[in-house]
Amino acid sequence: MNKSLLTILLIASFRLGYGAKPEEKPTPVEQKNITQTMGYPKPENKYINDFAKAIDNADAERIKKSLESVEEQTGIEICVVTINSIQDYQGTEVNFEKFATGLFNTWGIGKKDKNNGVLLLAAIKNRKVRIELGSGYPSSHDHIAAQIIKTDIVPYFKQGQYSRGIYEGSMAIIKSLTKETSWFDYYKWHILLWILIIICIGVAISFFRSGKKGWGWGLLALVGILLLFLWNLSSSNKSDGFGGGKSSGGGASGDW
Repeated sequence: MNKSLLTILLIASFRLGYGAKPEEKPTPVEQKNITQTMGYPKPENKYINDFAKAIDNADAERIKKSLESVEEQTGIEICVVTINSIQDYQGTEVNFEKFATGLFNTWGIGKKDKNNGVLLLAAIKNRKVRIELGSGYPSSHDHIAAQIIKTDIVPYFKQGQYSRGIYEGSMAIIKSLTKETSWFDYYKWHILLWILIIICIGVAISFFRSGKKGWGWGLLALVGILLLFLWNLSSSNKSDGFGGGKSSGGGASGDW
C-alpha cells in the first residue's frame, strides 16, 4: 500500500514538472498591441515636447522663449511636438491628420473659450509634418498653414535640418497667425490701473490727515480691489497648463 502511494506521488510530480511552462515574454505582435494602447504621448512641457530629439538646445530655448512671449501678450498657446513615428503610439492604419487632431484635443491646446491654440507636429520617421489649428480659426488660415509648411519647414527637413526647420516654422507661425502687439498696447491697462492706484493712495492719505478716516479706509479698500484686478490682468494670458482648447481638424499637412 505504501509502495502504491509512493508511485502515485512520483507520477503526479513528474506530470506537474513536465506540464509547467516558463514565464512567456510577449511576442512582437503582442508587444505591438501593448504599444498601440498608449494612444498619445503625455506632455512634458507646455511649449516644446521633443520626443524625437530633433531640436538642438539653442533652438529649443529660442523657440520656448518666443512661445512664452506670444502667450503672455496674446493669450495664444502654440505647442511644438516631435515624435519618431505615430506607430509608436497607435496602429499602422492610423491617419496622420487624425492623430494630430486627437493629440491636440487630448492635450487641450489653446484657451477653452477661444479655441485659439496651434500645434506644430513633426513625425520624423513618417516624414510628415502638420500645423493643427484650433477651431476658433477661420478656414482661410488653412492656406496660411500650408504655405508655412511649404516655404519655411519642408525645405530644411529635406536637407535633414529638422531643428532649423522647426525653428523657422515656429517663427513663421508666430508672425502669420498671431497679431503683433506693441509695448503700449500690451501694458496700457496695467498703466491705467497703476495710475488709479497711485491717485487713490494719495487721496486716502489726504483724507487721513484731514481726519476723514472713513473715506480714507474706503479708498484703501478700493486700492486693494484695483490691485486684485491688476494681478488677474497680469496672469490671465499665461497659465501653467493647457487651456482646454479643441480642434475640428483645421490646418495643413506636408511631407518630404
